[in-house]
Amino acid sequence: MFSDIHANLEALERVLEEIETLHPDIVVSLGDVVGYGANPCECVDLVQEYASVRIGGNHDLASVGITDSNVFNPIAKRSIVWTSNVLRPKHKQIIEGYDPSRTYGKFLFSHASPVSPLQWEYIYTIGQAKSVFEKFDNKFIFTGHTHVPGIIIKDMSGSCYVAGGSIVQIEPQSRYLINVGSIGQPRDGISAASFALLDEKRRRINIRRVPYDILSAQEKIRSAGLPEPLATRLAAAR
Repeated sequence: MFSDIHANLEALERVLEEIETLHPDIVVSLGDVVGYGANPCECVDLVQEYASVRIGGNHDLASVGITDSNVFNPIAKRSIVWTSNVLRPKHKQIIEGYDPSRTYGKFLFSHASPVSPLQWEYIYTIGQAKSVFEKFDNKFIFTGHTHVPGIIIKDMSGSCYVAGGSIVQIEPQSRYLINVGSIGQPRDGISAASFALLDEKRRRINIRRVPYDILSAQEKIRSAGLPEPLATRLAAAR
């Protein structure tokens, strides 16, 4: 499962190389394939090829006019306008087909909080996570949007807490809210691309990180005339 590619082709290609070595049963994109970065068309194509489940993020839907770009800050809005002009009709049609959220067996996939997917609520706190667990009974709930990976566990006693590491052992009576982080623009101070692997045979969830060619991604952003902070923040991961 991955999210928030943000048109960063270098990061996406590196993650897909890693995923191919893992041979997962299903690949899921949790949204924001485009926005900020310089390769929106290429990223849409790769997600279409590799991901069986494709969720729409706020940047995706804004780029095709489904949601209002005026709610974005000036830098983000400028990138949305640029992205919308660059996307070809076929890519816009693909994005228009992304699901706002989707249930797949015991899994629930959403870009932001699934309580109201198109309101784009971030899940930052235990209280917000509890409201999600109360609304849905799925064992595994996957999100992105914050660009910060993490796993919140609701155990059999009803207690909710943040997992202490990047690998969590799955318990039969526990439930899990997994933020997979960001492929193309992490914001937890670690510049390596982030994605999640759920291995039911080994009963574990793993937040994985892979480095990628940040300098090339930055150069493309600058060459496209996109705002400079979109390039510098890739290395700062903030």
